[in-house]
Amino acid sequence: MSESTAEREAQQPRKRSCLRRIAWLFLYAMVLLVLLVVAAGFAAYMAYDYVTRPGVAGPPVRVEIPEGATGQRVGEILTERGFLDHPAFFRLAMRLDPTKAPIKHGLYELPTGLSPTELLHHLQEGPDIAVSAYKITIPEGLTLRQTAELFPDPAAFLEAARDPSLIASLSISAESLEGFLMPNTYFFDAEPTARQLVERMLEHFTRERDALVRETPEAATLDLVEWVTIASLVEEESRVEPERALVAAVIHNRMKRGMPLDLDSTLQYALNKYGQRLLDSDKEVDSPYNTYRNAGLPPGPISNPGVASLRAAARPAEVDYLYFVSNADGETHTFSSTLAEHNDAVARYRREIAIQRRTERAREENAQE
Repeated sequence: MSESTAEREAQQPRKRSCLRRIAWLFLYAMVLLVLLVVAAGFAAYMAYDYVTRPGVAGPPVRVEIPEGATGQRVGEILTERGFLDHPAFFRLAMRLDPTKAPIKHGLYELPTGLSPTELLHHLQEGPDIAVSAYKITIPEGLTLRQTAELFPDPAAFLEAARDPSLIASLSISAESLEGFLMPNTYFFDAEPTARQLVERMLEHFTRERDALVRETPEAATLDLVEWVTIASLVEEESRVEPERALVAAVIHNRMKRGMPLDLDSTLQYALNKYGQRLLDSDKEVDSPYNTYRNAGLPPGPISNPGVASLRAAARPAEVDYLYFVSNADGETHTFSSTLAEHNDAVARYRREIAIQRRTERAREENAQE
């Protein structure tokens, strides 16, 4: 027998052994795949059963669904109050719901023990009017003083908002709860006292802050006063949702470069000059809130921001913008990275505003004829 023939015969058993190993590995892989599919199917069935199987109604628990709450946030609220084991089950109920009817905000008396699907149907039907007898809507972007003026006793509201014990509950150093009272629509059984309203708004702020920290973990590292201060600036400077993160980016970028923020909204707060035209002389006012004269953030928030502005302040857009100026529509802005681009945008704004004013004057003159 030649040497090459002997080598071929020796290799054949090794090849057969290798093929057997490959076959067994393939078989094991197929068995594992089948087991994974079965396990996934079983898990999906259990989740579906948990979400859709009718529950046994237990004692009711009062729960408030704030206006504008997302499905994710509603699921978190229901989980926090003990209705669900995890917010994901409520999101699954929403996904399986064929009606896609909206969730209605308000104050509910929800029975415990219901399935996520049953809870969803309750929230789609709307709150029980009997337990929502008193409704108070606080718009976003109001200062404490402006909010206080919405009520018969403004002084009582301001006194509650300056209570050191309530401020201490946030572990911050501040003279008031300016910025930390969450705007929203609130429901009470009867007309609340100023103290009750301030406590409810503060409690709602705390819940939303905690939810944002879970959503954006890096927010946990932010100084709370600085975070809310930036959010208040975003609230005052932006009018449309897509621009909030851009305004936040400009604020962060200018701070990193040591540039003054140059924000009119801080002058309005310093001078209590709302609804009036700001003058160049206003930019010389001696106030720590004057961001034309002082670099960095003002000492604290200048209004009470909503959730969208808090989110933008924690998660600014990844852009290099340093400037923005209003467009002639009064709603949107033009953002720029260089001073030359910004000056062009300012010039364009002035031209468009001049045209608008001439058109308005002509319209008024024609109406008088």
